[in-house]
Amino acid sequence: MILTVTPNTAIDEVLEVEHYVPGGRLPIIRQTECISGKGTLASAFAVDLGAQSVSLAFAAGENGRTLARLLRERGVRADFSPARGETRRILVIVDEKRQVQTWLVPEALRVMRSGERDLEKRAARWLPKASWLALCGSLPAGCSPHLYLCLTQRAHANGVPVLIDSRGAPLAHALAAQPEVVRLNKTELEQTLGQPIPNLPAVLAALRRLLAEGVQLAVCSLGADGAVAVTNEGGWRSVPPTIRQRSSAGSGDAFTAALVVWRERGADWPEALRWAVAAGTVKAQDARTDHPLRISQVREIHHQVKLSRL
Repeated sequence: MILTVTPNTAIDEVLEVEHYVPGGRLPIIRQTECISGKGTLASAFAVDLGAQSVSLAFAAGENGRTLARLLRERGVRADFSPARGETRRILVIVDEKRQVQTWLVPEALRVMRSGERDLEKRAARWLPKASWLALCGSLPAGCSPHLYLCLTQRAHANGVPVLIDSRGAPLAHALAAQPEVVRLNKTELEQTLGQPIPNLPAVLAALRRLLAEGVQLAVCSLGADGAVAVTNEGGWRSVPPTIRQRSSAGSGDAFTAALVVWRERGADWPEALRWAVAAGTVKAQDARTDHPLRISQVREIHHQVKLSRL
């Protein structure tokens, strides 16, 4: 079972328009309510790929209840801890003509120390049944920056490997507990290390800095250019076929889900990386943030993904 944690939950309201023009009148082609938040999405995609998943999160208000319902409808067990305020409802404007997205993101949740203790207790109950723990996304207001460190230590005490998909202080603190996998995109990698990363050699050097902290696999997602990953045994680049991208929203979470699902199934890191890139590519072909992954489509793209040693 893959256990995910999403401190900063959200629902996406996806608005598809032909062409986004600020200040203009924009007829909406399609409007969809979607699961959002990195870990909750990863749970939904993991279930699509044939795994079992439980989603731990902070959630509040009507949006929090809606998110729990959407997850249950996808086959995910939602076990949410209370927070103050309201789970975010993000407006995602998808420009069909230019194939770009605009996100309007409110800040809504506030976590109290009692809520953190509640989430830690829920994690303690589920970790003995878990094969992986994925700690995903930013932290809401009031949340301790050491939350991911604490949860990584708890997971390791239960023999459970950890993937962290986050940036900045929460990741920096958690590195002290040596999570097995760290996944970032290029912008997040720059923000975490506090330096520009202009090219592939600089990406590799930055990822190797994470290895020096005790990480087993450091991954940088590069969007349409695939992903780069390094271990102490070497580095790999995985490049997807050219597609018509509808929306990148959710692609990174499909990547995370596939990476741990195939690792759980015994794949080595390079092969798990190929499946991860394939899953992210399939998701990018649909505007809906939580568009279900079909294993047949992922398998078809997997055959077209190029993997090279660096």
